[in-house]
Amino acid sequence: MLRYTRHPFVDVGAATITVYASKSRPEEVTWSDLDGMASFIEQHYTKDPLKSFLTAIFPDAGYVQPAMKPEKFAAFLNRYLYGYRNEEEFLGRRCVYCGREASVQVFRQHVPMLTGEGLLNFFPGPAPGLPVCGFCLLCIQAFPLGATKSSGRTLMIHSDDEQVTLRAARNFLDDDLKYLDMHDITKYPDQKFPRTIFVDQVLKISGDLQKRSTSITLYHLTNYGTTADVNIVHLPSQVVEFLSVANYAKFGQTWREIVRRAWQKVDDARAGVARNFLYEDLLELPERAARFVQVYFLRQGFRAPSRFKDDPRSGYAFKRELDLVSWDLTAMFLREVMVMDVERIGAIRDLGDGLSSYVARTNDRRFFRDFYMVDRYGQLRGLLIKASNAEVKGGRPPLIGFDEFITIFEEGEDLPRIDWRLARDLVLIRMIERLHQEGKMLQDMAPEGEVAPGGQAAEN
Repeated sequence: MLRYTRHPFVDVGAATITVYASKSRPEEVTWSDLDGMASFIEQHYTKDPLKSFLTAIFPDAGYVQPAMKPEKFAAFLNRYLYGYRNEEEFLGRRCVYCGREASVQVFRQHVPMLTGEGLLNFFPGPAPGLPVCGFCLLCIQAFPLGATKSSGRTLMIHSDDEQVTLRAARNFLDDDLKYLDMHDITKYPDQKFPRTIFVDQVLKISGDLQKRSTSITLYHLTNYGTTADVNIVHLPSQVVEFLSVANYAKFGQTWREIVRRAWQKVDDARAGVARNFLYEDLLELPERAARFVQVYFLRQGFRAPSRFKDDPRSGYAFKRELDLVSWDLTAMFLREVMVMDVERIGAIRDLGDGLSSYVARTNDRRFFRDFYMVDRYGQLRGLLIKASNAEVKGGRPPLIGFDEFITIFEEGEDLPRIDWRLARDLVLIRMIERLHQEGKMLQDMAPEGEVAPGGQAAEN
């Protein structure tokens, strides 16, 4: 009867009904389970706290119309809520979601983001309204229970991986049922910072995914009045893969501390009441990966004040957070998110090892500072050439060979890579980690509060 259709409204609703019925897949749902869900909707959608929440999802529907006469409301329930029972009443058209025989034409009050009755625009066929079967329509009416309210809108999570959709719906449904058990609340709780809530939910379910290479999408929508709108935020599969590994593998302790220090500086910081800046910056990946590396792995704070209140990133400094500078975590990010060539990653690591050994042996703090603060590509190349020449004069191998230099910093001879600053930051991460492991005093190697030129993180 029920099945996933790849449409978020239907799929989240089907997952919600499945979870409510204590089943594992929509195909396992029985007629009795459908009746149980419909009965629950009839009982709770017509009163607060859900009623106030639903005005932004199903405006003008029978659930939110207190003046609707009892006989008219009964007809509404029979046609739209219990329509899956009316197998004989077909329109001669196919359901746009699942392809079965459609039993009803629906409009904005039944399905979010549609147009109102009587308007022909954007509907298939010769008549207004979207043809839908009773099963899919029940799913659509159930999806708010597998979603949550955030910043005055409905927040729902959908994925090509059916288990992600199911588990996100379960988490939200569990919370919603707890709210409904609180008989003294009359208004549905409105959580803040939807992007933070989204990533928090992904982290809660990503560790148990059988198929990690999956993308996950946030839908943050309102169907209210003239302000109907939807924001769609996509978390690519490579970022999901990175989160799965970072949160649960050997990197877990360091990664979770990095996450903890990215929370907005308020009391009881958590999803729904505070912003996590790292979570929200994850949604800018992979396009802004260099910035992410700089802020969270190299721990470079902002030079200018953040436009966000209580932003902890302005206080980041590697000298105070040496325990969070991890080459292994950074290298895993390069592989999973940036899909960087393993040969280049290895060359960057080896250069970091060589430079850290050079600084440790010579105590050349000026070299470390200059390398950290270099602003122009010519300066970077000159620093490495000068230090390599000094090594050769001392009877030691140069710090970097021609082939390695090309691999790390150049597209070709005298043609710097567009991401040469990122490469410099990565070498620094390896240097800082190694020098810290060797017990070298890094606190006085870079100026307090400095951000490397050309590497200031932009605001969200």
